Amino acid sequence: MLRIARATDPGGDYRHVPGDNFSELPTASFNVVLSAFTFDNIPGVTKGRIFRDLGARLAPDGKIVSIVSSPEIYLHEWASFSTRDFPENARAKSGDIVRIIVTDHVDRRPVEDIVCSDESYGAIYRESGLEVVQMLAPLAEGNEPYTWVSETRIAPWTIYVLRQST
Repeated sequence: MLRIARATDPGGDYRHVPGDNFSELPTASFNVVLSAFTFDNIPGVTKGRIFRDLGARLAPDGKIVSIVSSPEIYLHEWASFSTRDFPENARAKSGDIVRIIVTDHVDRRPVEDIVCSDESYGAIYRESGLEVVQMLAPLAEGNEPYTWVSETRIAPWTIYVLRQST
């Protein structure tokens, strides 16, 4: 991924962060931190520590953009995901393991995630010294070149924009 990022944008600053150790990254220096689906399979206690460490790296007006799977993704059918084989997902509470199958590639083995509700994310952010600036639940419009299943009615993902608490 680093090779592709550098080839696409040679002027960008791309780094490999081993594990979840951010100690090599300077504090109070990043304007934007993007986390796309990073937290879908990380337990809540670890989520909080990582968000606290990421928040410490934000410049004074910096933001974290965190894209996560909404709890609804584990309950419905999607253009590229299936939950049909996992009715037990409907009983899952925040912190429980849920399963989903990614259907747009050859490997059809179930993926295990940890469901996290909006309320739980809110608590994790608060405990990490962060506040939600904006929360988005985007829907497909229906005019895209895909055969949507649930995406025009139910948001499969949630986007949180966060900043350090004031």
